[in-house]
Amino acid sequence: MEAIKDCPFCDKKAKLENSISEKEFKKNKFIVREFYYKCDSCSEEFTTTKSDEITINQVYNQYREKNGIPFPEELVSLRSKYNLSAQKMSRILGFGINTYSNYEKGEIPSMANAKLINSAKRPKVFLSYLVQTKEVFTDKAYIKVVKHVKELLDNNDNDFFIYNFNWFQNPNRYTGYSVPNKEKLSNLLLFLISRSNPDYNDKLKLNKLMFYIDFINYKNTGKSITGLSYRAIPYGPVPTNYDFIFAFFTEKEKLIEPEFIQSQNSRVIECFKALKEFDLSIFNKEELETIYQVVKFFKDFSSWELVDLSHKERAWIELNSSSEMVSYQEYAFDTCGISA
Repeated sequence: MEAIKDCPFCDKKAKLENSISEKEFKKNKFIVREFYYKCDSCSEEFTTTKSDEITINQVYNQYREKNGIPFPEELVSLRSKYNLSAQKMSRILGFGINTYSNYEKGEIPSMANAKLINSAKRPKVFLSYLVQTKEVFTDKAYIKVVKHVKELLDNNDNDFFIYNFNWFQNPNRYTGYSVPNKEKLSNLLLFLISRSNPDYNDKLKLNKLMFYIDFINYKNTGKSITGLSYRAIPYGPVPTNYDFIFAFFTEKEKLIEPEFIQSQNSRVIECFKALKEFDLSIFNKEELETIYQVVKFFKDFSSWELVDLSHKERAWIELNSSSEMVSYQEYAFDTCGISA
């Protein structure tokens, strides 16, 4: 959000302000950070479409988390897992023909429909739904989808990365209400390494860049980019399973490679270089704006400069002593550094 906007009441300048407030949604009450502009000249306050979106996103995020309502990304992932269209998913689950598609676009499912969707995440249960709705398919298509679901049943470890690279697999306040996303994380890492000073591309700096990108994006949109969870440790916030992340992309995926650099005081530092080209087409416009601005601002920062900056974060100050995980909803709006 812009820090300064023209006041619509007196044509002077209004500053972005925020306050903690309570919002009610479907008989549930949630604490949110509400943003608005206040004019110093006429004392009028006003909001924008963007500031209103951030407020309502916080409410919807917390409502989904509290009541186990799947997020749009989960819905897209679920039908992709079964290689089905949104219309087919609607018919299998007994919804209206466009209902599943509307849920993917952000409409919030009823509690009953949410439970049905969540149960369909288990291939064994989904297989029983297929048997009950066989008439939805041609004979050939039915045989094909049943075969695919049975293969999923036989391969419970079909996404090794997702179950090891993050503390959580489902969206919540510790993932920035995003589904952990391997593709976005890998391409973000490749971009960070390719666009930053190579002398500082060690784990220390890369972990901090990921933190600032995710938390600033949440600050501006109500969602993280990678879906990573972060923990406060002595050297600042880091992804909870960062050692696995770097090992996986180095040894299994071979996307990055360590190289050892001798510093001015003769210390040897393990930095990383990219082995493949990054693909930014998977990021949306707002995500790209965050990534570009964070990289532009921090690309020449040394690792220790970023550590020092991260030690000024309220999240680190309050959570470091116990190495707790950092809630995006609780701490992202106070993130310092830059405003993307």
